[in-house]
Amino acid sequence: MTIATVPAISEADARIERRLRELATCDSASIWEAQDELSRAIAEAGLHFEGRAYPVCLRPLAIDSGLANRLTATAEAVIKLLDVAAELYCCNEDVQDLFPAYKHLRHWITRLPKHRPIVRICRLDGLFGSDGHYKIIETNTEAPGGVIQNGLAAKIWSRIPNPLTHDLSLDVNKQPFAKDPNCFVRELVSAYYAAAGSELKTAAVVNFRGRYTNEVDWIINGLRDAGVKATFLDVSAMKLTPRGLVGPDEDLIELAYNKLDPRDVIEACEAEDYLLACASQDVVSINPWISQCVLSDKAILALLSNDRFSSHFNAEQIELIARHIPWTRLVREGVTTNPKRRRIELISYIRKNKTDLVLKPSNATRGEHVLIGRLTSSEVWEEHIDRAARNPYVIQEYIAPGEVTALHPPSRSIKKMAYGIDCYVFGGRLAGFQSRASLDPVMNVGRSGMLLPIAID
Repeated sequence: MTIATVPAISEADARIERRLRELATCDSASIWEAQDELSRAIAEAGLHFEGRAYPVCLRPLAIDSGLANRLTATAEAVIKLLDVAAELYCCNEDVQDLFPAYKHLRHWITRLPKHRPIVRICRLDGLFGSDGHYKIIETNTEAPGGVIQNGLAAKIWSRIPNPLTHDLSLDVNKQPFAKDPNCFVRELVSAYYAAAGSELKTAAVVNFRGRYTNEVDWIINGLRDAGVKATFLDVSAMKLTPRGLVGPDEDLIELAYNKLDPRDVIEACEAEDYLLACASQDVVSINPWISQCVLSDKAILALLSNDRFSSHFNAEQIELIARHIPWTRLVREGVTTNPKRRRIELISYIRKNKTDLVLKPSNATRGEHVLIGRLTSSEVWEEHIDRAARNPYVIQEYIAPGEVTALHPPSRSIKKMAYGIDCYVFGGRLAGFQSRASLDPVMNVGRSGMLLPIAID
């Protein structure tokens, strides 16, 4: 794996890095004793990843308040960019052409809700570029994981005696979702009030065929604790009536939180009532279909990063994009510009520059079929270029991840791992951070990744 050699993210984190290396050599028992205590506490609290142990590492990622503030400002500004992009999709055919998979759904997708931000729950995933700026590589505007459990995990981590952070003044409670893990549920309730002008009484967490059930139990219980009648329903269990969307008990469903993969639902005939109810706003859908499909698609970065569309953004937004959105293009034949704004023939450019590029399905999740050029054989790269030209794929400039030393409990080892920082945004405001560290170059908790609590110095 190619990992960037970059300065420590903060002085506190540099001290943690040195301490971990020292203890790994002279007193590894103390580290593993603390890690085991943390893992037990996490399990006893009921945190899990789809039935498996929730992979929280003893080693935090420590950032200073200055960086936390910069990340906050960037994440909140990007959410406003997505509002502009959503409205642009609704009226611009060239933009719509970047998202061919949803052509037959435009009559549903383009029915935008009145409230702003359109994206109420979001996680922006990012890495630090060679220029030092935070680069957002995925938008995750559908139903990101960790909206409740990561705040709880940070809280639990802060209570465990930790030999790595002794004498350091680190605080997880500067993050709203760590200070109050109920802030996610409060955002759902607030979003309903903003849309309907009344108090939320009934809600459903909506799934499809049992996929992506992580945190559903926490969401349901949180809504019930807030006085909302909440149920967990499959798309097929609901129907649209003159009264609105109802479940099997015929009770009206006022708010739906989507915990599903839109790729599954949009092709399923049994989902038609639900798709229509969300689009016609007979139910308040978090997030709406344009968020589930277009804004979560990796081609949204191809829209933002292409000068061809820059006239639709103001000067401040153009500067934001230049700093924080990596060069991305939908893979197809034709002429475009490269990261240095020089005209190129795209397919030829992809063939000649694989060490600087990453190839991704535009609407896949959990790192499915992502190819990092410098880690891919020429034969496989060529094969996937041909596939990408026939299917929705994006090509993106490669951003080398930073590295940390971290504990990896599944292998009972202490290793160098790649890491990134992700920003949770609820209702347009920063809710908290997470860091994922991984031995796999494609970082994902579902692919042997670890979660590092973010602590602010």
